[in-house]
Amino acid sequence: MSAVIPVISQRELEEVFPHPPLREVAFEIRFAPRLRVAAELWRLQDQLVSQYPQSSTEAMLRPNGTTFEVNVFQNPISGRVIKISQQNFAIVFTKYSRFEDFKEEVSEKVSQFWQTFSIDTVTRVGLRYVNHILLNDTDRSALLKYVRPMLDFDRVPIRSIRHFVNEAEIECGEHLATVRAALIPDRASLYVLDIDCHRDDQRPSAEVLQLMDAFHDTAQRIFLDHVTDEYKMVMRGGTS
Repeated sequence: MSAVIPVISQRELEEVFPHPPLREVAFEIRFAPRLRVAAELWRLQDQLVSQYPQSSTEAMLRPNGTTFEVNVFQNPISGRVIKISQQNFAIVFTKYSRFEDFKEEVSEKVSQFWQTFSIDTVTRVGLRYVNHILLNDTDRSALLKYVRPMLDFDRVPIRSIRHFVNEAEIECGEHLATVRAALIPDRASLYVLDIDCHRDDQRPSAEVLQLMDAFHDTAQRIFLDHVTDEYKMVMRGGTS
């Protein structure tokens, strides 16, 4: 895969696969720590409780090893989760049908968050897709039937590999895409493809939602470039 957005036809981009390997999709914004979020979180909870009735807290780990508390609101039936802390807001879908449905929910809930806490700038915006591609055979060479990994298997014979993890950060116009791929240890039948499109600069919150379409387009192109025609047949409901 080259360090540019792959060229994919409009017809390919418009295809909706009945059986995608998508495990979860998440949209996240980060901002300078705001103590007000924790103190007045009840105000947003009152707006969310009918759609996200279950609430809890969890500890998240920072890169420096310290932890911070995240409030979690979820609806297990719809497979939707909202996570909020003093420095980030995220919406996660584990049951995903169409980008348009996800975008609508993100737009509504992010707007509620802005209005409730008056946050006018962000430091990071990201849209992430995590795919779990199941292989039909524990023979590692079967991997190449479905995906086109970033590793060069002319130099490293695939039959000799027990597992691997690789990552590339790609410049895609005005944003970045971090692509992580892994053949999971002890689970040679599972290949994980994680595509995270993001901007890591300070910008007005009013511009955040405008980035979603560009992020989605990039992630879709990278995914379609990464999987083979045989795997596309599997996603359509066929066998290969």
